[in-house]
Amino acid sequence: MSASENKKSIYDQEVREIPAVTAEQQPTRLYALMRQLREDTLRTATLVKKHGQCLVNEWINVERHVARVVRNTVPEGEKLAPGIIYVGVATLAGPIFTRKRNFAVRWASPFVFGALAAGYFLPGTAQVVLRNVWGRYGDPQSIDRMANAWNDIKDKKQQLKSQLAENVQELRLSLQEGREFGKPRGAGQKQTEAVQATKSAMDEARGAAKRLEGAVLEKAAAVKETVESAVGVDTKKQESRPTASEPVAAAAAAAAADKPKKQLPIGFKE
Repeated sequence: MSASENKKSIYDQEVREIPAVTAEQQPTRLYALMRQLREDTLRTATLVKKHGQCLVNEWINVERHVARVVRNTVPEGEKLAPGIIYVGVATLAGPIFTRKRNFAVRWASPFVFGALAAGYFLPGTAQVVLRNVWGRYGDPQSIDRMANAWNDIKDKKQQLKSQLAENVQELRLSLQEGREFGKPRGAGQKQTEAVQATKSAMDEARGAAKRLEGAVLEKAAAVKETVESAVGVDTKKQESRPTASEPVAAAAAAAAADKPKKQLPIGFKE
């Protein structure tokens, strides 16, 4: 016999039969516990996955709804980004400014400040929001009536402004033309022409009077010269004749010269 045939095998020569588990045998307690734990874990994971997917779908629907509302609320040409921040700051600042007031004022101040800020920074959005809220909880036609009334007020304001400008312009022209306010411009022009004609006639009369006065003065001067020349000849003739009163006048003048002069106080003149 060879050496390989004399070597012992590591396996058993006898085939051992594995007993089959019959239906009457119950699983062990550990096996049942592990199976129940596995089933509960799978069931919980499935539920978490379903709820997570529902939550994600709900969030996506909320985002779409918000985007649709914003798109329908904010008009074209108006940006929401900076204005909504200002509105929020004004809303939060309302209770700060009214912290020393009563409860009603403090409670209403955020809404009042927020509404005023929205009307100033986001006028188009505030109008759309007001229309939607009033249309849902109030009479939709009242908003149109209010809008029409506001437009009428704006038109009246513009008409009054233009009328006031026209009246100021008319008053300025009437003052420049010298006519009464409210009269037509033709009467003012005629009155102005009459005033100008009167002024020119008065100027011509003054010029004629000055010319006549000059001629009269010239004639008077000529007559005066003629009279003075005639009177001068007679005076020379009379001076050539000696008079009796000349020696007396000469003696009086000599006596006055010899008489001492009276001294006057300082500051006085003769």
